[in-house]
Amino acid sequence: MRFLLHVLHRRVPLYSAMLTTLATAGVQAQTDLRPPAHAQRIVRPWLRVPDAKEPIQLQRVQVRTEWMGSSAETRLELTFYNPNARALEGELQFPLREGQAVTGFALDLGGEWRDAVPVPKAKGRQVFEDVIRTRVDPALLEATAGQNYKLRVYPLPPHGTRSVRVNLSEALGGHQRYDLPLQFDQGRVGQMDVKVRLTGMAPLATQVQAQWGAQTLKAQAQGDDAVLSLVRSDVPAAETHTLKVQPPASRSEAPLLSTQTLEERTYFLADVPVPERTAPRTPPRHIALLWDASGSGAGRDHGKEFALLDGYFGTLDEVTVHLVVGRDRAEPVRQFTVRRGQWTALRQHLSTLPYDGASRLDSLAVPPGMELALLFSDGLGNYGGETLPASEVPLYSVQAAASADTVKLRGAAERSGGMLIDLTRLPLTEAVQQLRTVRSRLVHLRAEGAEDLVSASVHAQDGRVRVAGRLEAGAVEATLRVDWLTPQGQTITRELKIDARTGQAGETAARHWARLRIAEWETERQRHRAAIQRLATAFALPTSETSLIVLDDVADYARHDIVPPPSLRKAYEALQAQRQRDAGDARSRHLDQIATRFAQEVNWWQNGIPKQTPPPGRAQDHLRRREVASAPAPLSSPAALRMAAEPPRAEQALEEKAIGGSSRSQVSGSGNTAAAASIQLQKWVPDAPYARRLRAAKPADLYAIYLDEKPAYRQSTAFFLDVADQLLSRGQTELGLRVLSNLAEMDLQNRHILRILGYRLLQAGQVAQAIPLFEAVRDLSPDEPQSWRDLGLAQAQAGQPQAAIDALWEVVSRPWNQRFPDIELIALGELNAIASRAKLAGQVVDIGAVDTRLLRNLPLDLRAVLSWDADNTDIDLWVIDPSGERTFFGNPLSRQGGRISRDVVGGYGPEAFSLRRAQPGTYTVKAQFYGHTQQIVAPATTLMLTLTTGFGTEQQQDQRVTLRLNGRGDEVTVGRFEIQGTPGR
Repeated sequence: MRFLLHVLHRRVPLYSAMLTTLATAGVQAQTDLRPPAHAQRIVRPWLRVPDAKEPIQLQRVQVRTEWMGSSAETRLELTFYNPNARALEGELQFPLREGQAVTGFALDLGGEWRDAVPVPKAKGRQVFEDVIRTRVDPALLEATAGQNYKLRVYPLPPHGTRSVRVNLSEALGGHQRYDLPLQFDQGRVGQMDVKVRLTGMAPLATQVQAQWGAQTLKAQAQGDDAVLSLVRSDVPAAETHTLKVQPPASRSEAPLLSTQTLEERTYFLADVPVPERTAPRTPPRHIALLWDASGSGAGRDHGKEFALLDGYFGTLDEVTVHLVVGRDRAEPVRQFTVRRGQWTALRQHLSTLPYDGASRLDSLAVPPGMELALLFSDGLGNYGGETLPASEVPLYSVQAAASADTVKLRGAAERSGGMLIDLTRLPLTEAVQQLRTVRSRLVHLRAEGAEDLVSASVHAQDGRVRVAGRLEAGAVEATLRVDWLTPQGQTITRELKIDARTGQAGETAARHWARLRIAEWETERQRHRAAIQRLATAFALPTSETSLIVLDDVADYARHDIVPPPSLRKAYEALQAQRQRDAGDARSRHLDQIATRFAQEVNWWQNGIPKQTPPPGRAQDHLRRREVASAPAPLSSPAALRMAAEPPRAEQALEEKAIGGSSRSQVSGSGNTAAAASIQLQKWVPDAPYARRLRAAKPADLYAIYLDEKPAYRQSTAFFLDVADQLLSRGQTELGLRVLSNLAEMDLQNRHILRILGYRLLQAGQVAQAIPLFEAVRDLSPDEPQSWRDLGLAQAQAGQPQAAIDALWEVVSRPWNQRFPDIELIALGELNAIASRAKLAGQVVDIGAVDTRLLRNLPLDLRAVLSWDADNTDIDLWVIDPSGERTFFGNPLSRQGGRISRDVVGGYGPEAFSLRRAQPGTYTVKAQFYGHTQQIVAPATTLMLTLTTGFGTEQQQDQRVTLRLNGRGDEVTVGRFEIQGTPGR
């Protein structure tokens, strides 16, 4: 690990101290094999603290490591000092290497450590963001993709400190060196206090080898253990190094075994010696070279990758290499002939590849007719298919990145009969030898008296295979048998006696078993999501399905149904009992409220404008108090409410026909004809220097200019959106979509960025690519109604009306946070329109789940809907009609009949403008940035607008636009509706 602390002010990094995994072994690539400069970028995680005027200081680092047999447990404490006058949120992103895992974390609250507790991943993010709105102290640790983690902490108090503690576990094996990176890129470390304890090694303390940079450290015997200590103060960044510890080599052939009894079950962890035998591989004549050239691929060590290919090709007389280059999509297969190690043409081609676009792992498929496949990738899929295709020939996954999904890479390789080659740890000569030979492999695990057996790999590491399992209920001993298949076809069985009464006791066997079992399931995550969540919750592990969270107050745990640490359990149970007594049927009450509000909307649709609507043209309209937007339009009487809820009899007869045989009433069209209308979108013209350069360039030069500018804008969504717009508008669709897909690479599992990408793909007509992104956003944030609405509208656009109705009904029927006013009514209008249009098109849909009080299509001449990507942000939608009247939050009902939804001041929108009968003339649609209450502030907010004519009719036409606002007071014209002639209603 290596720590990076970034403090951002606007877009400029001011200070950094870095956490990333370092290679522990390997051979330096030859000079002539170095890849081009653009491939040298390392994707580095950071603790980002936006809007910090003064750099955050790393005040103290304390590390305590216990090395016990074949594993090491590390407790890392970091204390940060915030010299700024405002509270800030910090987000630490960090990768771990294979064999490492986070096993817990804690937050310092008032001088006491509070341990984190497990929570389902989506719920953890929801609770964290809900709690920070109340300005209290939460912390959340999430696993993102592969071996990447994200730790969010709030607040970093003004002129104060905040301490976090992270617990790490690492499987070392019998002979491995332990590396503890203590490196910081800039600034100084106030105090560094490190202690490594090697359990049971006191007699060998003098043989322990340890280095910190050029300094040699000596272990001291303390009791039965050997202890290394390192204490430094005011350490400059240039003087920080990796602490490397090498214990005496063990000559024992005995298994390494530890057991742990937890909740009446005994777990074991064993490193079993196995016979490693090899046989020469028949030299292949056809090799598939699967090369991940996505944006994250630039972070791999291509020097080592090229050196491996150089060494391996040098052992072959002649081979045809079938090159598959994958990004957001696969390029056509190219063939290269390599004779007696000469691969100049292939190397030149690989050296000039741009690393760009998202990672679509299912594009890296092995062509037919191959004898061997080599995959060069970090395994971090983020676009479309995230699973590597099955290979019918041995696949060797080559890993040379600081951050990688080694579980996925290993699983794909071992299922095919190949293996993972980790160039961050293997010497080059050994890596080449693994490609040239066939090795023994584990083919079967069995036991008497034990169950739930799992191995870390089917191949031996340092002559041992790691196996974990559980003794059967009530058992204290078992016999484990490992069946080992040699390349010559011989099966060799190794037997191990496990006795919980005499085995080495430890505190890690159970958690190691859980981690290995989860890693096995992660190779097919979609099939095992529930099982992963159950096991990870039981062992408090952050995974793809679970996170770890710390909350400040026991009431927060109770309110969100999160079981707290034991110290708060009694108070939590008392609060939960009270909440259950007070709980009512919230969903039923919610639907009653929606029915009342929908009746008001029907009343508006039927009866036009209230008499109290103010006259147009008031210059002070935009200055009115925002509170008026929160109140819906009043009904004149209870009788009017009842009439509004009942459709006219002429329409009611049509609506009572069942859709798809349902006994519930059916939504119909209105029978009206929309006015002749057109939409003119305002072209977005960014003024950044790169944008001016692109506009002035010839089409053939656009992509080259983009690659030239890209290093300065890697974290700018605006940059990729603007470049994609240029490429798409000038006919270079494939390159435009590749550039756009970079958004999926920017910040792993950032739902805000994925939303932008999905919207822009819809705008480009790439509905099939947008739907998986919206599904991912829904899985990340099912607590946000916008996630369901976005998915439903994309499914409707893809011709999937039933799926769309189901998703939109989720929006309508569930109670949501008050930050999302009127989204239920907006989604209800869309649900009814989709159902009506499906019926008119002869499609069968089932609306049986929908409350009959809410089934009524309300067609409109004009509709405009605004959403945005930044949470806790207030963007206002304005529509100016031909008379000059502005419909907005301060004037929600215009004299012509225009209606604006309630003002959204703390979510992502949407805000919607509706007009049933449009008078001739021009309607101008605008958006204005009013303000925000974000803790992490983006340089610009991206807006997504949909302008519609003939909404809810067969003539419905939608146009979408994506653009930006830079800050408070910023205003932009989105587009215009042009209405010709007299409406036909």
